[in-house]
Amino acid sequence: MRSNKLKLLVILGCLLLASLPPLAFVHFLQGHAYGSAEGKLRGYADRMVQHLEATIDEGVLALTTLQGLGATACDDASIRAMRRAIFDTYVLREIAVIDENGTIQCADSIFKTDRWVLSRLPSVNERIDLAIVVDEESARRSVAIQLAAGDGRSLIAHFAPDSLGLDVLPDSWRSGGYARVSLGDGTVLQTMPRQLEHRFDDQSDMGGGDEIEVAEASHRYPLQIDLHLSRDLAMRDFGTLRAFVIVLMLLYSGFILAAGYIVVRRKPTPSDDIEFGIRRREFLPYYQPVINLANGRLEGCEVLIRRRRPDGSIETPASFIAQAEMDGQIVPMTRQLMRTVRDDLGAHLRNRPQLTVAFNLCACHFADEEIIGDLQDIFSGSDIRYSQIVLEVTERLPLENPTLAVSIIDQLQALGARVALDDAGTGHSGLATLQRLGMDIVKIDKLFIDAIDAETRQAPIVDSLVDLANTFGMGVVAEGVETLDQVNYLRSKGVGFAQGYLFAPPLPKSSFIALIEAMAKSEEQAKRGAQPKAA
Repeated sequence: MRSNKLKLLVILGCLLLASLPPLAFVHFLQGHAYGSAEGKLRGYADRMVQHLEATIDEGVLALTTLQGLGATACDDASIRAMRRAIFDTYVLREIAVIDENGTIQCADSIFKTDRWVLSRLPSVNERIDLAIVVDEESARRSVAIQLAAGDGRSLIAHFAPDSLGLDVLPDSWRSGGYARVSLGDGTVLQTMPRQLEHRFDDQSDMGGGDEIEVAEASHRYPLQIDLHLSRDLAMRDFGTLRAFVIVLMLLYSGFILAAGYIVVRRKPTPSDDIEFGIRRREFLPYYQPVINLANGRLEGCEVLIRRRRPDGSIETPASFIAQAEMDGQIVPMTRQLMRTVRDDLGAHLRNRPQLTVAFNLCACHFADEEIIGDLQDIFSGSDIRYSQIVLEVTERLPLENPTLAVSIIDQLQALGARVALDDAGTGHSGLATLQRLGMDIVKIDKLFIDAIDAETRQAPIVDSLVDLANTFGMGVVAEGVETLDQVNYLRSKGVGFAQGYLFAPPLPKSSFIALIEAMAKSEEQAKRGAQPKAA
């Protein structure tokens, strides 16, 4: 009996000695994890404040420069100066001059829209106010700065929505982290993710014992950053070590915990992630308008793919296209994209045969003739004619079987579709290859357009590509046009069409359809105005 009691005491003593150090280590580990996460959050918040201040400084510099140029006079030179300021900054969407009553005296904008002010506060500089405004059409919030220019007039600059940027948290924290930028009075400008905005609107629901919170305010502008992270997520980076300590502490469950540690659930590969995205229809078309440089009319669009995650965040092709091309999933992705475009735009292109829609293809599409069947299955009998379809073949990667590629291109053209050489001048197509492929259109890459400015008299690669296209009877489209100087140069060289942020960024379906209808209405009004009146 005594021996059994002694054994029990020894066992209890061993368990106690074995459990106290792990318990102490767990407590230390938890404190270290929370402290490390808070330090990282504060670093992210500091960088966000610096980014906000730098972005707003850019707008303030634009307004002070315009004031120095006398832009409050609202003459033609003032409007041109405003337009130049908008294009030079990239973050501004509208600049206006208002009187002391807030009435707009003159303005220049990329997208005209009405806005209303949610809240306005002064900055450290008493001549500068900062406000949060709401776009009446999209209901999205953005920032406006107002500079008192004297004589009862002020200059106002409206920033593009999302131009201040909240996307700073690492991927591993996005499931349990969120951020807010707001005015000093608590008026919310933006949250990330967007669907958590209600958490910031309800002050009683902000934070708590289960979250790590960090707040940083700008010392120059009335803006504040709030970052929150769940404590469970902060501990995730230390999960393996914590599991090991728990195994030491809970000896009786060691086998189960060890088995669970070994048999971990396999994380999805990048290829799996793309497959899931296709199944969930997360890949969506965005439409970048193509403009006729001769008359400013809309000629169509290029379809650019984006991925909308379940949390509402939008990913650009850089995060998935290379993987999709490598494992061949670009083919079903393109097929799904074509069906979506057909459903999005069919009714709007049916009675506008002059508008085209361009899809990007890659080398995978020319490994067999499947693309021909896809095109027929999707567009045969639809509201979008084959003659309205342009298929862009990138020059960045070589075609493995040029003979088969020529056959496929011939069959696509026989259906009535046109084929364009995309990224011209950047890759592998020499003159003989280009002639043999029988392209209809050459698209000059943004890389070469960027080199054109007001002083440019010759752009050798651009000029050569235009001459080459003219020799072979092909159309020319310039990509990535961002300045009026580039437009003027391209016009002088006979380039007929262009796309780029000077005209419009890639637009979601609703915005592009609105653009189609608006430009059609404008053209109709212009035609009626040009008709001679009856005597």
